[in-house]
Amino acid sequence: MPKQNINIILLCAGKSSRMGLNVPKVILKINGKSILSRTLETIQKVNPQKIIIVVGYKKEMVINEAMKLGYKNLHFVTQNNQNGTGHAVKIASKKISTNSTSIVLNGDTPFISHEIINNSLKTFIRNSADLLLATSSLDDPTDYGRIIRQRNKIIKIIEEKNCSKEEKKINEINCGLYIFKSKNLITKIKTLKKNIKKEYYLTDMVEIYSNDRKKIISYNVIDKARFLNINNTEELYKAHEIDRKYFYYECLKKDITLTDPSTIHISPSVKLSKNIKVGSNVIIEGQSSIESNVEIVGNVYIKDSVIKSNSIIKPFVNIINSKIGTNSQIGPFSNLRPSTVLKSNTKIGNFVEIKKSTIGDNSKVPHLSYIGDTEMGSNVNVGAGSITCNYDGFEKHKTVIKDNVFLGSDTKLVAPIIIGKESTTGAGTVLSKDLPDGSLGITRVKEKHLPNWKRKPKKK
Repeated sequence: MPKQNINIILLCAGKSSRMGLNVPKVILKINGKSILSRTLETIQKVNPQKIIIVVGYKKEMVINEAMKLGYKNLHFVTQNNQNGTGHAVKIASKKISTNSTSIVLNGDTPFISHEIINNSLKTFIRNSADLLLATSSLDDPTDYGRIIRQRNKIIKIIEEKNCSKEEKKINEINCGLYIFKSKNLITKIKTLKKNIKKEYYLTDMVEIYSNDRKKIISYNVIDKARFLNINNTEELYKAHEIDRKYFYYECLKKDITLTDPSTIHISPSVKLSKNIKVGSNVIIEGQSSIESNVEIVGNVYIKDSVIKSNSIIKPFVNIINSKIGTNSQIGPFSNLRPSTVLKSNTKIGNFVEIKKSTIGDNSKVPHLSYIGDTEMGSNVNVGAGSITCNYDGFEKHKTVIKDNVFLGSDTKLVAPIIIGKESTTGAGTVLSKDLPDGSLGITRVKEKHLPNWKRKPKKK
């Protein structure tokens, strides 16, 4: 597409009154991400020079939500009185550049794609049009403005409440995306008059352009869900389902297998590579990243964590603010608490908890263990039931386990302590002093056998 000076006017002044909510509609969330964030991230891909956001009801909330994204091309104008979409554009037109192309878009269309916007722009430019409308054909066009044509030319848009019985049968509807030559828009928007409700409707601009014999064309959107307007709680609920559908399609493109999509929740902020398998009942949230060829078997919660390639996460695993190295194996029934770092080829098995620790390459904590505030080297094997005793009731202390250590089952390491490289501990050992390199550490009470010993009988 040829490079254009594009200004986008985003209409975000409305409130969610039909839902009975006391917040601006555009800050409502769909699967954890606000409508406004979704729309802004999409339209940034068109590389606009300016995005002019019309705010009104509780404008501070809308401005704060937009500013979180850190974009430098955002401009805000305030519509103090809700006098219609035309009035909003009239206010915003003072900010647009005369030599630009202006796109006007409703703020509550979270599924608009940059492909639709780009294709609409190409169509507008190719046809040297004065006004382009995105339209779609619906089996049930109820609640949408109808496109009125005469000899196949668009002459006006009539809102649902103003339609005659015959006009209500028309199934071509207005999607809410408009493209204007900015110079014309700045001039023509001033001629817009109030309707019977004493409001300015942007849709009335179509008739103004038609009467002036301006060239009006349409871009047909096949996927009607892309322009879903959210006006009530039913549509908000539907938006969650639509979002899941689009997410599923994107996964198919990346060869990501979702065993049961209805039980899987992956936040929009999560980065997914190709060739991933995700089982049932999986939640992945926050700034998480899952690299290629990872398998998440099922019943797993991951938040703000990185899972490197070729790793497998078995059932009933909890991972928070942690990093998992390549070719690692976690679970089942493992809990990785914040600040856990696992290097490559590690194994964390069932009923193991790791907290604020680094586990070196090729090291294993296979079962029934707690490792906290620990720096563990490579090729370490931790026997079943082993614990780092890191808390003395007042402060946390560090344990260092160097390379090639073998901890026997039921070893207790009382921190602060250093276990030297290539050392071994005997089963049932409790160490509270540093163990030198290449040593065997063992603490056991001498075993006694008392012959002819009987337990005392229970008292009745």
